[in-house]
Amino acid sequence: MHNQTVQSYLRKHASPLSQRYAQTIKQSYQQALVIPLYDEDPECLRNLTAHIDTSATLIIAVVNAPQGAPQGARQRTENLLTTLADATRSNVMIVDCVSQPLPAKAGVGLARKIGTDIALRLQSTGQVASPWLYQSDADAQLPANYFDERGHNLCDKQGAVVFGHRHYSTDASLTRAVRLYEKHMQYYVTGLAQAGSTYAYPSLGSTIAIHSISYAAVRGYPQRNAAEDFYLLNKIAKVHGVVYLPRTVVSLAARLSDRVPFGTGPALHKITAALKESDNDASYLSYHPNSFLLLAEALAYLAHFADTTRSATHLDQRVRTLLDAVGFDRIANTVKKHYQSKQRRQEILMQWFDAGKTLRFIHEARRYYPDQPLVLSLQQNLLSRSKPHYGLTSPD
Repeated sequence: MHNQTVQSYLRKHASPLSQRYAQTIKQSYQQALVIPLYDEDPECLRNLTAHIDTSATLIIAVVNAPQGAPQGARQRTENLLTTLADATRSNVMIVDCVSQPLPAKAGVGLARKIGTDIALRLQSTGQVASPWLYQSDADAQLPANYFDERGHNLCDKQGAVVFGHRHYSTDASLTRAVRLYEKHMQYYVTGLAQAGSTYAYPSLGSTIAIHSISYAAVRGYPQRNAAEDFYLLNKIAKVHGVVYLPRTVVSLAARLSDRVPFGTGPALHKITAALKESDNDASYLSYHPNSFLLLAEALAYLAHFADTTRSATHLDQRVRTLLDAVGFDRIANTVKKHYQSKQRRQEILMQWFDAGKTLRFIHEARRYYPDQPLVLSLQQNLLSRSKPHYGLTSPD
């Protein structure tokens, strides 16, 4: 059945390029590592693997440029393609997605999909032994234990893994900005975890490994120019789960970037600009801790609803309003009418209230609790409060 899932994906949904490139590989490898490269330094692959033995690893470098790319970026990427092709090692596959640029809206998501589809095809034929499909980026440096699947307790598991990360920079102002951003991301993940969310993990494409069966089951990477990692992990979390391994740390170069509309690069632009205007870490705002307390109550209520299909008379009206803002009123009627099993109702509601709706819920909670300085939220430590049962604990 599992092999059928992979074969069905390869037959129906894999990139047409995957078969052509997979056929060029005659050797066998322990694992495969997929790296999309656009407008990167020619030394990026050397830096990526500086602390790790990759002799048993097939590195699939998808050198790509989107349609309409700026002339300078396009030229640098063409030069990168030529340089890598001239100096490539036997265990590095160069995938040319520059000669025929990728659709702009598909962007990095399609680049990751092409490379991972190649890796999956080689895994299905036994030329890549590990069932885990490793993903990273050109700005990363991998730790020495990165491929230690036994040490990570990944044997006989499926789903996805998100490794920890730490940004570095020689620029003091950029380092300051990225530390704030890292605290914000960890604060969000911690808030979700303490609220009881299934989706408590960071989403960075440079820190992910995906089991081949899970990758095939969700039909691979979404073809989009940003947040492809977020949406892929969101789908995998619903079927096989996502494990967060913060102690295995991938080092990432802190870079100002506007190549995608959101993410680390654009966030650093905003933070550095704010710090220039006000040389105070308190100028950086993040979600109010009470938003996560409302989330905890919402999750407790959803569990109650799955158990009984009855509304709670003491449910905080704010929680009801926020749930309805993300569409609970519509899904509630469907769950009542069509699902008799408590377990099935729980599954449906967990899948419905996914990572995207969770983020929307936290954003909607700003109507009650506006963002406040992140440093203040971390000092208050309000997230240490116990998770509530519906209607029993509400933030003041």
